[in-house]
Amino acid sequence: MKLRKFIATTIREYLNEQVNNTDSKYFSNIGLKTEDVFDMIEYHDAYRDLYPNYGDDNEYEEDYYFPTKEDAYNDANETLEFFNSLPNPIPIYRSIKVKSIKDINFDYLGDSWSFDKQSAINFAKNQAGGNVLLIGKTKFDNVDWNNTVKLWYHFSRNFDGYDENEINIIDSDEIFDVKTEKI
Repeated sequence: MKLRKFIATTIREYLNEQVNNTDSKYFSNIGLKTEDVFDMIEYHDAYRDLYPNYGDDNEYEEDYYFPTKEDAYNDANETLEFFNSLPNPIPIYRSIKVKSIKDINFDYLGDSWSFDKQSAINFAKNQAGGNVLLIGKTKFDNVDWNNTVKLWYHFSRNFDGYDENEINIIDSDEIFDVKTEKI
């Protein structure tokens, strides 16, 4: 009976650790760790703090970006794991507006792309008026991961169907297998 109780207690403790995980992790493909994300989230103008007891108080008394420290760590780790697990090379998409395909400047394709095709198409339809979709690939080391994660928290967590899912490219000359598709 004692062995069963010990095993049950051990399993329960293990599961609680997995749920309430505040472990910092390092994600080697993108060169970021969990706490790096906390510096990228812009919360100061709308929330008291990132999570309770994270830092200095400000004028907002009850609102936190994350309700608990565990939620903050879980969210940051899930976000970084997502980016860390993208394929290498990464398929990327960008909507543009041109009079014709001949007007595309293939010498500079831009630095704001999306890792999600539908997001690039939605952006074209809802904001940019784009009529052509650029499709290409780039490698992990050609992505500004700090800015990409910052943009993720700023523009892609709205859950309104219009997330940009932006990926910030360092050098557009390092985009390859570029194709075009009419939108």
